[in-house]
Amino acid sequence: MVSAASLASMPLFALAQGRGGACSVVNTQNTIQGIICKAGEILGVVLPFLVALAVVIFVWGVVMYVVSSDEEAKSAGRNRMIWGIVGLAVIVSLWGLVRILTNTFDLNTNQGVTLPVLPY
Repeated sequence: MVSAASLASMPLFALAQGRGGACSVVNTQNTIQGIICKAGEILGVVLPFLVALAVVIFVWGVVMYVVSSDEEAKSAGRNRMIWGIVGLAVIVSLWGLVRILTNTFDLNTNQGVTLPVLPY
């Protein structure tokens, strides 16, 4: 039987397995590796905002479609829902492409987590 304490500590063991890859090397700015690393860093920062924007557009389209009684407004809501889904698909595709490239060329950027320790 697994205790609650061991289950609670599992993420610590998983995070401890990170390793520095080629993105941690400083001299990769003018190479393909550097470009892929930089794209991964930029997407890592921008991706949550783009996903949130696409979800907001989709939900806005759903609300417009459900609330409005006019056929033109329903059509506009349906178009917003479609474009929200297309936006999510494009965002996830770009994220997937960068992940495939970083994994293919072993450009893993996981640095691991340094946990604080208590002095004895």
